[in-house]
Amino acid sequence: MKLNQKALNYIQTVSAEMIKKANSGHTGVALGATTILYALFKDHYKFDIFGENINRDRLVLSAGHASALYYTLLYSFGFDYSIEDLENFRQVGSKTPGHPEVNFKLGIECSTGPLGQGVANAVGMAIASKHYAEIFNMQKFQIFDNKIYCFVGDGCLMEGVALEAISLAGSLNLNNLILLYDCNKITIDGELDIANRENVVKKFKAQGFNVVVCKKGNDYNSVTKAIEKAKHFSKQPTIIIFHTKIGYNSDLEGKNVIHGKPLNDSQLETLKKKLGITTSMFIPNGVLKYLRQSTKKNNEYFEEWKKKLVLYETTHPELFKMLQIYNSDVKLQKDKLYKLFSEPISQRNANHLILNELSNKIINLIGGTADVSASTLSYIENSKAISPQDFRGKNIHFGVREHAMGAICNGISLFSMSRCFCSTFLAFSNYMLPSIRMSALMKLPVWYFFTHDSIYIGEDGPTHQSIEQIGCLRMIPNLLVFRPCDCFELCDVYEIAMEQKKPCCFVLAKQTLPILSVKGKAGYGAYIAVEEKEPILTIMASGSEVEMAVEAKKILDKQGIRSQVVSVPCLNIFEKQSKIYKNSILKGIVVAVEASNDPSWFKYTQNVFHLSSFGVSGKGEEVAKHMDFTVNKLVRYCKILVKNE
Repeated sequence: MKLNQKALNYIQTVSAEMIKKANSGHTGVALGATTILYALFKDHYKFDIFGENINRDRLVLSAGHASALYYTLLYSFGFDYSIEDLENFRQVGSKTPGHPEVNFKLGIECSTGPLGQGVANAVGMAIASKHYAEIFNMQKFQIFDNKIYCFVGDGCLMEGVALEAISLAGSLNLNNLILLYDCNKITIDGELDIANRENVVKKFKAQGFNVVVCKKGNDYNSVTKAIEKAKHFSKQPTIIIFHTKIGYNSDLEGKNVIHGKPLNDSQLETLKKKLGITTSMFIPNGVLKYLRQSTKKNNEYFEEWKKKLVLYETTHPELFKMLQIYNSDVKLQKDKLYKLFSEPISQRNANHLILNELSNKIINLIGGTADVSASTLSYIENSKAISPQDFRGKNIHFGVREHAMGAICNGISLFSMSRCFCSTFLAFSNYMLPSIRMSALMKLPVWYFFTHDSIYIGEDGPTHQSIEQIGCLRMIPNLLVFRPCDCFELCDVYEIAMEQKKPCCFVLAKQTLPILSVKGKAGYGAYIAVEEKEPILTIMASGSEVEMAVEAKKILDKQGIRSQVVSVPCLNIFEKQSKIYKNSILKGIVVAVEASNDPSWFKYTQNVFHLSSFGVSGKGEEVAKHMDFTVNKLVRYCKILVKNE
């Protein structure tokens, strides 16, 4: 038996045995796609077993349920896995969880599982790679020449997020992107054509992709030739359609039931007998030695790359210096940001000024909007936009593609852990929740700018007036949600965001807001913005409602009701403060005010003055009056509470 076939047989067997031992996993793809990923690793993929070289190729397993096969390959090619790790597949605390979780040193470039997300992540990585190449490559020094591979299945390509990303990839001519499509035409429910009968070849050609069809997707020679062909296309992204058989070589080959089903004892023995395997959870040293020749070849490639970089330092010292600091942390000069403002300003305008000031310091800051840059003002003035002809710019025209925009930013950030931003209206953040959730899972420093944050935007009506969105965001673990009350508080929350290696959402008002904050206090998540000695009432509020609380206090003061105002720029941070601190600022009867229906406020008080229905179309103040969300209504609400105390 030839070594390649022998290796394939052992990899198939071990993958199936992992799933059998865990009694959980996806045998169908582990057997059906073995040849695709094996050929990639052995012949094409410039992987770095230490996960350190920035010019390494990237592989995104968008079909993350192929994880058993993935871990087996990573072990086989020399990454830091053992047979014991493979045996602990899907167990608590193991290196081999049910779906891949990002860990560069273990060969996992991206956390995947939600189908289609990985496609957009790969598009982001391809954009980042082209951006780096445009800036740092010189005629004799191709510092960045890596490929971005993305393994996808039928399910991935049915997801809307994938199609949005594919459309952008074709529009930008991302010729460093190669999709590896495991086309077995089987889904969990049955044959693919019960739900999807599209012509994939025509679809991708229409999107601006090269298309390579490999009719023998389970044949090693055919597969490796197809990948080699794809690597030499120079003008467009490429998809390789591998026609494969799900559950290849098993009794259930070609049947939908094999998708997420472990083989039973009899079925596993039949598979092993067919493949000529008599051992369990074992790959012979001879096979490992053969496979790790590819690893050795990659190591030698990266050593040569490092030597080239030394020469690059001599010939292009300024570029080399820039490369060294490209992803370095920058200390925020908050006092300098304060000086940008001398009078009330809208949050979106204030954010625009801060973002542009920071872009002069954070040289790798890059991002864009979902076709609303004129409205959210989230763009960098002194830079052009990325285009098929020039990837040097810092602005990205994502188009009206919110689903993909967040996931693409995740990919950009993953490429080098750089900061990235994207923006749309808060009402449309729901389109992006899966991507934001993945940002939080992977702890990526992506900034989300959401403007038009409440009913006060007015005439666009309830479809654009956010009510429940901020509550959805606040419930995501490891995500900071900021809703500052003015320009100075916005400066303060930026300081927090700069110190975090996690995603942050900036929820920003469209309308001009007065200056009400106490500088430097946002780090507590909440603080006393307007003090009162021995208050009998505390009004806590976020964003534009802090102004509402201040106006209510003025009226209450005149009526002999002593009250104080607490600004809450970040409930997530306030939640982590000590009980002593919380009690020190929440005195007397506590009322929470926000133009949302977020239940988070009920952690601090049962007295929540908020919204419980969608808005209407009209001028902002008139909408608020129509919905009984006014200063006078708040005052009456507070007076009743005091009276009943």
